[in-house]
Amino acid sequence: MIFLLVWLVPSAWLPVVGFVYEAPFTLFEIDPSTANFRMLSIRSAAFMTVAYFVSSYLRHQRPLSSVLPILVFGSWLILFRSIFVVLHSEPVTEWLVILVFCLLQVFLSLEYLRDSNKIFKDSW
Repeated sequence: MIFLLVWLVPSAWLPVVGFVYEAPFTLFEIDPSTANFRMLSIRSAAFMTVAYFVSSYLRHQRPLSSVLPILVFGSWLILFRSIFVVLHSEPVTEWLVILVFCLLQVFLSLEYLRDSNKIFKDSW
């Protein structure tokens, strides 16, 4: 599990500075003219989601709701997509996509709070 953290966290953040880290230990520079920054955003968000749940597992914390993986992935996706849009001056329409994801996050957060309260409702 620790090996996953050591591999996934740098692999998620290196595209922000212009590199892609692939197994086995290969570092490639990203060509901005041909790069698909949407896919890099999704890749980075997926890697950080897995890293989040690995670190939660190592700390013996369990998710309180089945909505949490989607909520965590959405949060990381908003963060990475915003970074790539700002760094590579992508079209303004990309901000609309980010806004839709932000609205979805509000709905998912409310659902998560409702589900997590339901789990421990009768525990006392």
